[in-house]
Amino acid sequence: MATLTLDIRSELPKAIRWTDQMTKQLPFAVSQALNATAFDTRTALNGATRQYFDKPNRFTQSAFLVQKTNKRELEAIVYANAQQGRDRARYLRYGIQGGERRQKGFEKKFLAEIVGTRTIPATAQLVPTSLVKLDGSGNVSLSTIKRIQKGLSGKARGGFFVGQPRNNPNLPPGIYRRSREQLFPYFIATANPGTYKQLLPMAEIGQKTAQRRFGVYLRSSLEKAVAGAR
Repeated sequence: MATLTLDIRSELPKAIRWTDQMTKQLPFAVSQALNATAFDTRTALNGATRQYFDKPNRFTQSAFLVQKTNKRELEAIVYANAQQGRDRARYLRYGIQGGERRQKGFEKKFLAEIVGTRTIPATAQLVPTSLVKLDGSGNVSLSTIKRIQKGLSGKARGGFFVGQPRNNPNLPPGIYRRSREQLFPYFIATANPGTYKQLLPMAEIGQKTAQRRFGVYLRSSLEKAVAGAR
């Protein structure tokens, strides 16, 4: 029987050098691939806000940021911006995880006007009526909040008050506007907090993006790193 013997000893030094180069460049290549994947994930999540949320504003559509990694700490982080004054993590938490609705800033402000009374609990929530102007994202508009705040500071006809209407105990407590001896309900107070549904599948989007892109980026990064080390 004919046999064939292959002698690869002359190629071993070259293979060892290539393996050493690959091993040395691996942390750098992994960090590059992680960062590229993280930025793809950020793009996917910011884009997903338009799919899973109802008319999200630009503030919400740019919520996610990236904390880059390096070759010493191989961990890239995609997160919602929680910077003071631009905190999107606080309210996005409910769209991502769901859960019980908490008081909003304007509710705390308005209910602070009736400290010391028992008409509305300090922990109540204010449900807007059809008279309340909402912005394009379905939130109470800033102009409406400012108008009510201004109206609460005075007692002139057309102003606002917070509490239980005295002359009509059948009306629920809330925020009302006075006009020509009539009361117009803007918010109705409720002690039963609502709940948010889980809307944005953040983990699923991140996992799919990583599975689809990380391997591609890693191979490309390794090839460039090894080629540059020659």
